[in-house]
Amino acid sequence: MAHNEKLALLIVLPSLLAGCTSAQMNMLTGKRNKTYNDVNAPWVGSTEEQLISKWGPPKKSYTLESGAKIISYEDMWGPISAYHVCVEKFMIEKGIVTKWGISNCPTRIKGSLPKDTPIPQPTL
Repeated sequence: MAHNEKLALLIVLPSLLAGCTSAQMNMLTGKRNKTYNDVNAPWVGSTEEQLISKWGPPKKSYTLESGAKIISYEDMWGPISAYHVCVEKFMIEKGIVTKWGISNCPTRIKGSLPKDTPIPQPTL
């Protein structure tokens, strides 16, 4: 490749890549977008104290007959005129996070993971 062609490529390539969405860039780099599932699943096995120390007090809490608890966190997202409430729930059994679930959350959050990393599925 001639020097001028390399120079032209160096000038044009950043402009082309700037038009790519994060999904397209992730395909090029072998990554996928991070999801709320990726954030919540690793909490299984943690203590309730660890979760609350990191996330703060839950918005809601409900104790089941079995003694297990379901705690939830809520976060508003989207434009004010049409906002959504993302709910992230965790089941606590004997002080340990055993299940998790989400509803009405955005499909992705900041960050990426290797493309072949499976997306965890909610258990609650």
